Amino acid sequence: LLRYVIGENPLSLPAPEVLVAEGLEDPRGITRDGRGNIYVGDWGKSHQVKVFSPAGQLLRTIGHPGEPRAGMYDPSHMNHPQGLTIDGQNRLWVAEEDFQPKRVSVWTLDGKLMRAFYGPSEYGGGGKLDPEDKSRFYYHGMEFHLDWQKGRDELVRVFHRPDDAAGTTPDGHTSGGMPEQPHYRDGKRYFSNDHDSNPTGGANATTLWLDTGTVAKPASALGNAREWKLLAGEAFRACWPDGVDPAASNGPGGVLFVWSDLNDDGRAQPDEVQMQKVGAMGSVAVAPDLSFVAARVGTDTLRFEPMKFTPRGVPVYDLNRGEILATGVQGPVSSGGGEALWGADGWTVLTTPPTPLSPYGVGAVYRGEPRWSYPSLWPGLHASHESPPPDRPGELIGTTRLLGGFVPPPRSDAGPVWGINGNQGNLYLFTVDGLFVAELFKDVRRGTSWSMPVARRGMSLNGLTLHDENFWPSLTQTTDGKIYLVDGARTSLVRINGLDTVRRLPEIPVNVSPEELVSARNYFVEAEIARQADKPHGTLKIALRETAPTVDGNVKDWPDADWAGIDKSGVAAFFNSNSKPYDVTGAVAVAGDRLYAAFRTGDPKLLRNSGEMARALFKTGGALDLMIGTDPRADE
Repeated sequence: LLRYVIGENPLSLPAPEVLVAEGLEDPRGITRDGRGNIYVGDWGKSHQVKVFSPAGQLLRTIGHPGEPRAGMYDPSHMNHPQGLTIDGQNRLWVAEEDFQPKRVSVWTLDGKLMRAFYGPSEYGGGGKLDPEDKSRFYYHGMEFHLDWQKGRDELVRVFHRPDDAAGTTPDGHTSGGMPEQPHYRDGKRYFSNDHDSNPTGGANATTLWLDTGTVAKPASALGNAREWKLLAGEAFRACWPDGVDPAASNGPGGVLFVWSDLNDDGRAQPDEVQMQKVGAMGSVAVAPDLSFVAARVGTDTLRFEPMKFTPRGVPVYDLNRGEILATGVQGPVSSGGGEALWGADGWTVLTTPPTPLSPYGVGAVYRGEPRWSYPSLWPGLHASHESPPPDRPGELIGTTRLLGGFVPPPRSDAGPVWGINGNQGNLYLFTVDGLFVAELFKDVRRGTSWSMPVARRGMSLNGLTLHDENFWPSLTQTTDGKIYLVDGARTSLVRINGLDTVRRLPEIPVNVSPEELVSARNYFVEAEIARQADKPHGTLKIALRETAPTVDGNVKDWPDADWAGIDKSGVAAFFNSNSKPYDVTGAVAVAGDRLYAAFRTGDPKLLRNSGEMARALFKTGGALDLMIGTDPRADE
């Protein structure tokens, strides 16, 4: 620690004085108290605030020493003390540059912790409630104890820190989530990251950790081999299929891997890894029995159940023993979908349906046979940016990622219910056999913002929106049968009421004729005609001009025109979308023996057409249409 004494010329920096020559490893923030004592935030192996006299003598340390590591949480230990200041009441404030937890701690100057302020969750929120013990809540490798009586939470342990486990698990862009989703089997608790690695879909390689009670230890993983940098190393080259370059970041064809920690060291060795060359690959989820469910391996959905368990409880898998759940699987058409949710009753939900069903939707197969699909015409985050606001109950917009597993409402014959997130601030619930159950919260363009002055426990949240890009909600059913939602951005726990009242209608045969299918299609045309008729344009007035307007694409010389509405069905730009409302209007005028027409639109490229299809020249753009009636007695 150096001290500079500024002389008469502040532009000339004198030689420094060494104030503290030892006792600091990695000094960061610095401040002084009223007596001139110096407080330094030191990292290295201590992570303490060290207090020195004005002469540089060590007086005391503040905080329990030790590097940040996973384990039981000690509030008197600081992680990366960075910003320091002392207020007018002689309290030391320390901003800790860490996210496990995000914290500003307040101390007396002699080193006693007074209080701490804990920061919010990441963008999009998140977290999981434990289904077996709802006093436990998990978020980003941390466990919180929930006091349901007092409505308070307390951090009790950090069971996973990425710095401690760097490289020990898949670390690709859509696979690097922390252990968060709890699973139970044979008296042991496991965690997975299948629902917190990708904000708009599943993890392309999913890891399973075994909870030791103190830390989460990597146990198994399955997915795309290119999602794990470790596997591209020389030590694992012999594991790769012939003709595949491990160093290629995105080589042709996918390589499926599975790893189990057979020697109990929490790290992968070549003899613990299997690989197979496959076609296209999708996301991987963990089922309640600890099966890995791969949504897309080539064109199949596969389930890999544990073949056995090691004495410690590590599940062991075999890539040659995959069970085919679905065939003809399709990839997502946008930034959302591509997940699979398997149920032991024969149903498998696919958030991108298989052929022959349209990929613009969600669907399911029963014992391998496609049974149903439900339309989602703007699937995914980016597609939702160009979607219109919903105009009917049950309309899906911006469907992205699963909210977790099945939750069967008690005292209801609905059967297993599952949920999917929507990118516009709402969520959708379905039965496993394809019945729409409910929309939770509202589209951001239809609902009231969650911004109440005071959030009271038990208050109704009906009519509110969670806002767009609410990435990380989750759905959990606890042992008392109640169903809870982690809302996402605010990491608030919301109880869902009323699902126990859901009842199925009696099964009756429904015969649909070809004529009725045509009528159903015509219904949408007729509904649009009715919608437009509800917005009368009045009688168009035609201007009689002495001088002809200039035909140059500029309508400034149409100042007094009577503009008639033509089409307002476009979509306003949203985030990174370039779309604009069409808001097309038109006007006509007569000058001399000529009839002139002018059109206005907010989209200068509205008329751009590719002309690539002779039978559909205007498929990719708009057209100008001016219809003139010469017989006033004719039908319109």
